[in-house]
Amino acid sequence: MSSALDNVGRLAVLAIPVFMGFLVARLHLIENVGSAIGGLNVYSLYVGFPALIAAGIITGRFDVSSNVGFWVAVPILDIALVMVCLLAARFAPGRQAGTLALVCLFGNTAYLGLPFVVSIFGESVRGPAALLVAIQVAIAAGVGPVVLVAWSGRAGQRVTARQIVGQPLLWAPILGVVARWFPSGVRSGLATALAPLAASAAPLAMFVLGLYLFDQRGLMRRAEPGVWVHVAVRLLVGPVLTFLVCLALVEWASLDRTAARILVVLGGVPAAVTTFAIAQQSDVAPARVASTVMRSSLVSLATLPVLATVAQQLFV
Repeated sequence: MSSALDNVGRLAVLAIPVFMGFLVARLHLIENVGSAIGGLNVYSLYVGFPALIAAGIITGRFDVSSNVGFWVAVPILDIALVMVCLLAARFAPGRQAGTLALVCLFGNTAYLGLPFVVSIFGESVRGPAALLVAIQVAIAAGVGPVVLVAWSGRAGQRVTARQIVGQPLLWAPILGVVARWFPSGVRSGLATALAPLAASAAPLAMFVLGLYLFDQRGLMRRAEPGVWVHVAVRLLVGPVLTFLVCLALVEWASLDRTAARILVVLGGVPAAVTTFAIAQQSDVAPARVASTVMRSSLVSLATLPVLATVAQQLFV
């Protein structure tokens, strides 16, 4: 029980910026909340988030990444998730497989998942956790927008290679890996320069989520058709599927048990705020995705501490 309460406390600390963002917006301390969200999201996506991923890779220890299971876990899991989304879409009206796949591939792993995992398992997991998040984000950034548009039923609409390659989320892990080959002095200086930017990413993104919850609070009064299917797949089916994949890889592909626990926790994070920006940019059901982000974020306040407590006991 104490472990569960500890995890509630850890998540509550991370949720403080969300509350502050909501409060600031509620008190009308920001004149144009929508513009503030847009500007801060640009910082998060182009500066804070890439710095967080790159810094984690540059400074992290990757002892657990030497086994093949570490590298194949996320791709296998993502393939399984996409297949589940195709099946789950049958229980939602219309063509919703695209938005289902988007929110399942693009969980809030960096802004919420990474600091939460470190708070549970300690600083020693920051390196491998950052690398696992980098793999997840790279796949999500490349595949998510494509399946969103392809499965939306909009004839002639497509995502170009230029749009995908131009995303900093794809380049951050690559730059981090390249930087590890730099001389130690250069690598240390780069890590020092990135540290404050990386440290700002998670609290700023959670603050933006608070602004977003206030700005889109009208969505809480009504659920877009199929939203609860999205939330259930993201928060319930996702962790169970992650556990099964990790269990198989621990037995067959030497996936490190610590990495498996990290993946299980990351599998239960809510949909990323980024998914709304992607859906809005593609003009594919942005209201449904926004509603999913809000509801999954709120429900995860109850489910994540329980999942984290379970994950601490797994693969012993």
